Amino acid sequence: EACDSECDSLLKNDTWDVVPLPKGRKAIGCRWVFRVKENQAGEIERFKARLVAKGFSQKYGIDYDETFAPVAKFTSIRIVLSLAAKYGLKLHQMDVKTAFLNGVLDEDIYMAQPDGY
Repeated sequence: EACDSECDSLLKNDTWDVVPLPKGRKAIGCRWVFRVKENQAGEIERFKARLVAKGFSQKYGIDYDETFAPVAKFTSIRIVLSLAAKYGLKLHQMDVKTAFLNGVLDEDIYMAQPDGY
């Protein structure tokens, strides 16, 4: 069910197109990553599945040129919290279920289809 939900989300957001692999291109493998999400009481809320690319099989300079991870540094978070406290501002934390879907890629990526989909 979690895998179906993930695939539905990917399809609904036009994350990919199923196309034949062009000659001279290599498809990146993929795998499922599973996680149990719990509520504040520690009870199981839902099961979560993410389809991830096996990027470790790529070679720098051949399959990719640069890497980027959009993760905030702890010092940046502390600055924002300090400013909010100083000026009496409200902060709101949120989690975007499929945040990576909002990214824009400049290059074409070819990934093998997951088994069963």
